[in-house]
Amino acid sequence: LGDVLVEMRIAWRTKVEKAALQANGKRIGEALLTTGTLTEADLYLGLAAQHNLKAGRVEELLKEVDPDITRIVSRGFLERHRVLPLRKRDGRILVATTDPDAPLVDLGKALGTPVDLILVNPTDYRRLWASLDLLAQAKDHPHIAMVTAPVETDLLARHDVDARCVALFENLLLDAVGERASDVHLEHYGTRVRVRLRVDGDLHDVARMSTWTVEELIGVINVIKVASGLDIAERRLPQGGRFRRHAGSQIYDLRVQTQPTLHGEHVVLRLLPQEHRLLTVEDLGFTTTVANAYRRTLESPAGLVLVVGPTGSGKTTTLYAALQILARDHSRKVLTVEDPIEYSIDNIQQSQTKSEIGFGFAAAMRAFVREDPDVILVGEIRDAETALEAIRASQTGHVVLSTLHCNDSTDAVQRLLDLGMHSNSVASELLSVFAQRLARRICPGCRREATPEPAILKELFPAGAPKDFVCFVGAGCERCGGHGTFGRIAVVEHLLTGPTI
Repeated sequence: LGDVLVEMRIAWRTKVEKAALQANGKRIGEALLTTGTLTEADLYLGLAAQHNLKAGRVEELLKEVDPDITRIVSRGFLERHRVLPLRKRDGRILVATTDPDAPLVDLGKALGTPVDLILVNPTDYRRLWASLDLLAQAKDHPHIAMVTAPVETDLLARHDVDARCVALFENLLLDAVGERASDVHLEHYGTRVRVRLRVDGDLHDVARMSTWTVEELIGVINVIKVASGLDIAERRLPQGGRFRRHAGSQIYDLRVQTQPTLHGEHVVLRLLPQEHRLLTVEDLGFTTTVANAYRRTLESPAGLVLVVGPTGSGKTTTLYAALQILARDHSRKVLTVEDPIEYSIDNIQQSQTKSEIGFGFAAAMRAFVREDPDVILVGEIRDAETALEAIRASQTGHVVLSTLHCNDSTDAVQRLLDLGMHSNSVASELLSVFAQRLARRICPGCRREATPEPAILKELFPAGAPKDFVCFVGAGCERCGGHGTFGRIAVVEHLLTGPTI
């Protein structure tokens, strides 16, 4: 299996060999999952190739699925053997399974016809079951029909949260997890429902959910509002909340934001996996020079370190990589104040802001300096008061880590000045600034050489491209879902302050 994964460009050979040495009796696939080298979806792509099986994608399989096929044998039998019949064609039944060694003969006898296996990962297996249950419900209850008339406000008042809407939400959540989405956008325009997932920074429509009725969308929004403790009756003002939910094999922290619009309420969900392996500095994709500079900065006796960039550029992930380094240093005490605390880290004293009782970033910083810390992390410098407290803390012998919203590393200096910080204070206390963006990675499984557009090539290389310059593009494959990109990498600009600055 390790060789197959390397050949498919899903894993590096060095990491496969390292996982094999640390397996301690586990199978190589389990060891790779434990170390975070592979995702569940990647592992099952490798298993499918190893056993000469076709790997299945939920979106494609659901286009021609027949809910009646699942009723041929008992659900208990299907769940015990981890198999799911999908459709019958040319006298054969297509069966999805999570077991590459599923007993074909026994399945054929139980179903009364020869079978073809298609391998799916456990999360996709649950997505298929959830979708089939919904299809069966719709078939058994034909009164659930498309809304063809404009939605009036009294519909909102009459609509109640029901079991079908809960099932729709759970199905949506499984889809988001299965597609590696960071955000879910629920929208409707008149009678048209639009559901989109943000994957690797890009929004993609979920065509299957465009068949939802507006009533169903409103019901799903009500389910979300109830789960996150929001006021269902309030549709005139934006609301924000959060809740936790099991999805697949992980627990997710879901951030909710509602927004009143011309056509009704829209909702955005942000998904944060709580059991996800935190990225280390080595995993961030920093160049060796920048990674070493980041580690050296953390060893400083005092000063201000900023990680800057727009929303969703991975600033918090970079700071958490630093906290993991600091957590291993038992000679220093580290305090954080965050809004919210996204991940719990052992040996780090983490605090959550509580604006309703006046405990914000600035108040926390003033309290922290009296608690004998060595390093202080403040989630974000949003205002002059927080900036001043951060500068003061760095002046009194503390390393202060924080984030700012600005475009590049030099802009961070100007932002501090705009917040009223004295230029002498900025010059003496600011150690370094790391500005970053997240760029999509070309999928290694379907990467091929490409001819770049002449205009772009001329812009990048005004004097002409190097002779050995090669350009690549992702052609699209099972692993990346046809997008040509898979995952993202940080592109970082490092500003080290010195006498000239």
